[in-house]
Amino acid sequence: MVPMENEDLVVMMEAGYLYLAMQKYKEAKAVFAGASVLAPNTEVPLVALGSVCFAQEKFDQALKWYEKALKVSPDSPFAKSYYGEALYFKGKKAQATTVLTEAIELDQNGESAAFAQALLDAIKNGFEPPKRSNKRGKS
Repeated sequence: MVPMENEDLVVMMEAGYLYLAMQKYKEAKAVFAGASVLAPNTEVPLVALGSVCFAQEKFDQALKWYEKALKVSPDSPFAKSYYGEALYFKGKKAQATTVLTEAIELDQNGESAAFAQALLDAIKNGFEPPKRSNKRGKS
């Protein structure tokens, strides 16, 4: 395997997120899949792959990517936060609440904890995920 510098991985991930923002899901998925091969010891590209699926309302597929990320890094508050979000959008409120709480406990004052807390607050305040659309986006 070719060693990859952290800065190069960051640039690659940013390119993938740009594709994701432009709803170019196929391209985003290809970039993130490549990053996951080049950096197999980090959960970040796997979470990004889940985010591509999540953006297309493919929650089952997103959950599978987040589960893979958690196998790489079981105590990742980053992966747990996104996993909790997908669980909630899948209709698994109790399980989502548990996972989001775990993410907060692992991260305390970090960005992942803030994201998880925002999701928990939304759940507590009665937010319901929008009904799934028939439009799934380009693959």
